[in-house]
Amino acid sequence: MPTRLFIALLLLVSTTARAQSIYDQPEQLKKAILENDGKFWEAYNQCNIDQMVSFLAEDLEFYHDKNGLTKGLNDFKKALTEGLCANGPQLKRQVKEGSVEVFPLKGVGAIISGEHYFYIGDRPNGLAKFTHVWNYENGLWKMSRVLSYDHQPVPYENQRAAILLSDNLLAGYAGDYVAPQTGKVVFTKLEGKLKMTAGSMELILSPEKENLFFHDQSSLTFEFVSNEKSEVEKVIIRENGQVVEEAKREK
Repeated sequence: MPTRLFIALLLLVSTTARAQSIYDQPEQLKKAILENDGKFWEAYNQCNIDQMVSFLAEDLEFYHDKNGLTKGLNDFKKALTEGLCANGPQLKRQVKEGSVEVFPLKGVGAIISGEHYFYIGDRPNGLAKFTHVWNYENGLWKMSRVLSYDHQPVPYENQRAAILLSDNLLAGYAGDYVAPQTGKVVFTKLEGKLKMTAGSMELILSPEKENLFFHDQSSLTFEFVSNEKSEVEKVIIRENGQVVEEAKREK
């Protein structure tokens, strides 16, 4: 085979292999995106601004559902310097397990999307969705479009387990109560549970202990307190372990 033809064939094979490694091998592309995206967020959590912007394109467009559009790398860096990272690392990000997906973007790079939590210290601060467009140019990955949206409070995740109580015991808690702030509070018996009604608010409560009930969708707990005659006198309402209301039973 002539030398020139052999070299041309080698170049063709090499070019084809490079193209396939980016767009035609999804697992390789996914690995590259996850690695680069992960490094970007490591820098974010440390407020390492120089490291963060090294992953971003000059024509960056950052869309935030609360703050609008930040256009261009310089303006984004300024926003980090004067805002989020002005006093060092304050906010930390953690991806929501199982939410991340990567999609090849033919001839451009890839899209990564998912959900993530934000923390101030150890305290959850919020939950949001994200979509990033990563461009592959000259052997480098750069994020060019960032969408951060659907910001909301972190949903409460119940860790309590319900037990079974007798109908007679549940019926003993049913009745009308009066609280200083809430006003009239009514508890009625359901199948194995209690329903609390206060104005237009209705909550279904599950028993955790003989005299302690909880709400599945929040940190509210309701402790029924009895006197020496085993007569229920009041219910203590707590949120995140702190007393927020006491309702006395009407006689």
